[in-house]
Amino acid sequence: MSYSASSEFTDLVSAKLALIEDELGRQAGADTPFVTEAANHIISAGGKRFRPLLVVLCSQFGDAVNDADLVRAAVVMELTHVASLYHDDVMDEASRRRGAPSANLRWGNSVAIMVGDYLFSKASLAVAELGVDFVKLQARTFSRLVQGQIAETRGPSQGQDPLAHYLKVVADKTGSLIAASRRSRSEERR
Repeated sequence: MSYSASSEFTDLVSAKLALIEDELGRQAGADTPFVTEAANHIISAGGKRFRPLLVVLCSQFGDAVNDADLVRAAVVMELTHVASLYHDDVMDEASRRRGAPSANLRWGNSVAIMVGDYLFSKASLAVAELGVDFVKLQARTFSRLVQGQIAETRGPSQGQDPLAHYLKVVADKTGSLIAASRRSRSEERR
């Protein structure tokens, strides 16, 4: 796909990100107003939406991608990221996230953890619609993310280089989702 001007490309990316933003809010919806409010708490606070942006940008390479699959893939990445933030805030005893009171401060640790779990489940439902290859990618990514969080919580082992430990934590907690966002293009229905 070629673009005659950078503004045309920017408009295309912005339009896709707007679709993703709408779907994020919809996917975070629940059967009760309280869970919907709590699940949308961090989403509504904003954020860079780097992972969805990366999914959109990578979708511009190769064959055309179905918009519904593109939006679904981007939402899976962002829901997984946001869910991990609920858990992070509990573990770090954070009081703020994206300029707003953290969910754990507002509703307590138990609710924050369960809302994170709820968002992970919503990401799992969405990824199932993309097919087995994408489910495998998401499972591997989630496994790395959790292992990175555990490693961060435990700290470096006796005799382990603290810098090497830190870099592995960052690669697993942050890098795994970034890599999956980039790879989601190649994993989409072939």
